[in-house]
Amino acid sequence: MAHYLAPWTAEDISFDIVYDMTDHPVVTVRVLTPIGPLRFMAEPVMQGATMLLKGLHVQDLTPNAVGMANLMVIARMVMERMDLDGLVIEGAIRSTGAKPGHRPRGIRFTRRVRPAHDA
Repeated sequence: MAHYLAPWTAEDISFDIVYDMTDHPVVTVRVLTPIGPLRFMAEPVMQGATMLLKGLHVQDLTPNAVGMANLMVIARMVMERMDLDGLVIEGAIRSTGAKPGHRPRGIRFTRRVRPAHDA
């Protein structure tokens, strides 16, 4: 059973780097959400205006707690606040859960660009 409140908004979420858990090239980010804090660990790689998050691992999360719609809200908020055009998640190889030993398929998010209006 899902534990998330759907849907979240960007105002429901904030994030910051957890410096004492960050060691180059891996960065740890704490995301504050309506269900509590989550920690994301990954190796960020910039590819133009797109950030690739290699080996993403999420801590403090019970299965199905966030949901895809709320993950999209988190991704859009990060892209907006970091001025990114895209965010690509490449998960770490699973040690437990569904299909241990396999890497989950990648997820690509793109930032919505609103057309400019002539004044």
